[in-house]
Amino acid sequence: MADLNTLRALCAKMQGLQTEKDTLEESLKTTNASIDELRLKLIPEMMDQIEVKNATFPGIGRVQLAGDLYCSTKAGKKDDAMQWLRDMEMDGMISETYNASSMKALVRRLIEQGAEIPECLNVTPFIRASIVKAA
Repeated sequence: MADLNTLRALCAKMQGLQTEKDTLEESLKTTNASIDELRLKLIPEMMDQIEVKNATFPGIGRVQLAGDLYCSTKAGKKDDAMQWLRDMEMDGMISETYNASSMKALVRRLIEQGAEIPECLNVTPFIRASIVKAA
């Protein structure tokens, strides 16, 4: 039966789940930071200290070090990076794109203004509930 008490119960359930999700996400951040501390610092340093390249432990498996790197384009240097890829004949790595959030905001504005949306876009309007934090 649809009434305010049922609606309140649904909203309370949603609020509880949002709180649980926030707690889990915070816990995941902490867990990921601990994993990174172990895999990027503590274990490589210890393996270096005891001069071990790999080790096998029952119940864990083989632990080894692997070289890796972070790579990103410096701020304001995207055009330079794309030209470098072209010069290296790696044009296939370059793709024209747009920001999905910006596209969504644009389409929302156009719909509010009554403008026609091109057929090349998949647009699925929906209604969602949100809870504004109580005072």
